[in-house]
Amino acid sequence: MPTPMPGFADEVDEAADGLQMRCLVSDGQRRVRFRVAYDGGQYSGWARVKGGSLLTVAGLLDRALSLHLRQKIFVCGASRTDAGVHAQGQAAHFDIPEKLAEERPENWKEQWERKLNQQLPGDIRVRNFHDAPRDFHSRFSAVSKTYVYRIHYGKDPSDPFERFYRFQLPLGWVRSFDIDRLHTVATCFIGSKDFAYFTQLAKLEGNRSSHRTIEDIRVVDELPGQTCRIEIDLDGALFRMVRNMVGCMVAGACGRLSAEHIDEMLEAERRYDFPCLPAHGLCLDM
Repeated sequence: MPTPMPGFADEVDEAADGLQMRCLVSDGQRRVRFRVAYDGGQYSGWARVKGGSLLTVAGLLDRALSLHLRQKIFVCGASRTDAGVHAQGQAAHFDIPEKLAEERPENWKEQWERKLNQQLPGDIRVRNFHDAPRDFHSRFSAVSKTYVYRIHYGKDPSDPFERFYRFQLPLGWVRSFDIDRLHTVATCFIGSKDFAYFTQLAKLEGNRSSHRTIEDIRVVDELPGQTCRIEIDLDGALFRMVRNMVGCMVAGACGRLSAEHIDEMLEAERRYDFPCLPAHGLCLDM
């Protein structure tokens, strides 16, 4: 298991969502953007949190970049994924002194990618380094994000090589699961809606709104009768929002909730029980 760099979690608290996380590039600094993929199985999510676990994806990226560039670097990501959630191509950025940027060799992009991937644990990989415009911010410049949740809903045994990346429905759910009902209830979430019932209100920072826009939801039946994935395009996600949404969809697909019940929750009229599905089935695609 990788060892986090001492002291870093005490200096940055991404969960506080302070002004420093929104700021433009300071004078004398250059912003660098990149993509990161990771298996989130052993990490306490993306973000560093004061008083929380030191083993976070951002914390390990900070350590690798700081060692490589010989100064403290703090990475900011497009999303703060929950503990156990994976990512395929999450956008991120960090700032470096202009002098350091000017001294980089011509092949710095390939060099940084190679050296950082040598320093990082095997379940975190970086790629596509580029200088970013001064007004770029990986979180606030993102037009949309895509989350994918993978499910095994068949009666046949699931693929053991996918057990860390796909949720196996319990047998009691499998018996009543209907893929057509899943398609129907998924459409209830599309549009600009209040997702207060699909997050923990205590996790909302300051006056942060619980309204989000779901641009599209696609239910892809990968292996009919066995596996499917749910692709969700949205402008941003709240704490556990996507896993709660998918849990609600699965409850609907099993006949435990109707489209009308989901509409009532989105309109804050009534609360119904639904599961929050496990983190390992969820991946931030981009």
